[in-house]
Amino acid sequence: MKYLKLSYINGQVVETDVKEIDQSKLTSDCWLIQINGLQSCSECEFRNTKDCGGGKTLKLLKKK
Repeated sequence: MKYLKLSYINGQVVETDVKEIDQSKLTSDCWLIQINGLQSCSECEFRNTKDCGGGKTLKLLKKK
């Protein structure tokens, strides 16, 4: 799977970050946390709610 971050610059869509992700290594936890780490939580609408899908991955990253 290719994971892209895009920006709109001077009227054009530009790839600002591209990652190749092996989906078989991702768990059912929040994929954004697994791909981008804790920074994914900063703008997440589910942050600190019962609907957060971070689970074990989030707990592991917070311990580091």
